[in-house]
Amino acid sequence: MIPILRLPGFQLNPNDKVVNAILKRCEANGGHCPCSNVDVGTDLDICPCRHYREDNVCCCNLYIKQ
Repeated sequence: MIPILRLPGFQLNPNDKVVNAILKRCEANGGHCPCSNVDVGTDLDICPCRHYREDNVCCCNLYIKQ
């Protein structure tokens, strides 16, 4: 199961198709973010990835700014 981590100023994408597709891909990747990023294949890209947790950037649009 992929944890949902809503940072202040962000919300889960309201498009259920997008959310379901991203979460399916995360699960298929063993919890790793489906986006290509510098941390790919490391624990830092476990969803929610380091870019979202530390830099407030969600490249895959699972989380969007409010």
